Amino acid sequence: MPGHRATTAKCRLAILLGLSWIIFSLVGPAWAEVVNFKELLPFVDLKIPGWTMEGKPSGTTLKQGKVMVSEVRVSFRAGDQTLEVIIMDFLGKTIPFLTGQHLEMESSEETVRTTEVQGFKAFETFRHQDRQGELNISVADRFWVKIDGDGIDNLEVLKNVVQQMDLKKLAALGK
Repeated sequence: MPGHRATTAKCRLAILLGLSWIIFSLVGPAWAEVVNFKELLPFVDLKIPGWTMEGKPSGTTLKQGKVMVSEVRVSFRAGDQTLEVIIMDFLGKTIPFLTGQHLEMESSEETVRTTEVQGFKAFETFRHQDRQGELNISVADRFWVKIDGDGIDNLEVLKNVVQQMDLKKLAALGK
C-alpha cells in the first residue's frame, strides 16, 4: 500500500514522543545527552542463525525541548516465529520498572521474573498459551534493550539473541 511506510514512521514517531513525555514526567530532567540512533544501529544489526532479518535496522533520535530519546529496532522471521529487537536511550535516566526488588510470578498463563543478563538488571515475561515472550534489560541504568518473540516455545531464543549483543560496549556509550 503506497505511503504505508511513511504513515508507520509517523505513527512510531508520535508514539515515541508520547512515551518520552510520560517517562520525562516520571523521572525528571535529563542528566545527559541521548546517544544518537546512528551510534546504536550496530547493536541491533545482528546475524541470528536460522532467522531472516526483515528489512534493515532503523532508528530515530528525538529532541524537543528537554525531552530527548533515541530508538533503534530490527525485526526477524523464522517460519511463523518473529523477533523484534529494540534499544532505547530514555533521557539518560534510569528505567523505573527495573529498579525494584526481585520479582518472580508463575501462573498457568505466564511466567514473570526479574533476572540478570550480562551483569545488567533484566525482566522477562513468557505467555505460555500465546507463545509470546519478552526480555527487557536495563543497560547502565539508561538504555532499555527489549527483545520480543512471537510464536516461540520458550525464552531461550531471546536469551540467545542477547548473548550476541555487546551490552558492556553499549553501556560505555552512555558515559
